[in-house]
Amino acid sequence: MSTLKRLSLWFAPLVFLSLLPVLLSAQEMGGKQPTAVTGCLKQGSTDTGFYLMAQDGKMYEIMAHGVNLKEHVGHTVTVTGHSVKLSEAQEAKKAATEKAEAGSSSYVDFQATGVKMVSSSCQ
Repeated sequence: MSTLKRLSLWFAPLVFLSLLPVLLSAQEMGGKQPTAVTGCLKQGSTDTGFYLMAQDGKMYEIMAHGVNLKEHVGHTVTVTGHSVKLSEAQEAKKAATEKAEAGSSSYVDFQATGVKMVSSSCQ
């Protein structure tokens, strides 16, 4: 076997393994483009729960792994990320608190990838 063939047999799996995190990240987002929503960030009914009352009238239930939202509670912020579709079991578990927090507003489950403070207070 030639040196070039042997090298390519080693190189191809290495390229695939190095691209695997990128492929998984794209799959996790479901192919959705990032979205930005702006509004007042509030503490949810649990310590790790947050929601954003957006300027478009919707309430966004924010899930933030690796994004520190606690320091922005009570601020007007722009949160980037994407909406997510939860399983029926997850939706049933969260339905009561989401409805209480949203009131008459519609609500969206949202996975945050970043947060930027717009103002240190909410209007």
